[in-house]
Amino acid sequence: MRKLAAAIAIAFAALSAHAVWACEQRTETADQPQQKPAVAEKSQKQTKQKKAKKADKTEQTEQSQNTAVARADK
Repeated sequence: MRKLAAAIAIAFAALSAHAVWACEQRTETADQPQQKPAVAEKSQKQTKQKKAKKADKTEQTEQSQNTAVARADK
């Protein structure tokens, strides 16, 4: 009977320790900042850079066309 009681006490202690460990892991995970906003922010920056590059290319193309038209007019 004592062996059974000791086995139950050990099992309960192990289960309790595991529960505490799992709770601590969840707390640590919850405390860490989520990475999704950083990824979204990076995507937004890349999108802005692409738009800026596209605008620069468009501007350069327009300038080239205006120069070509001005040369043709001469």
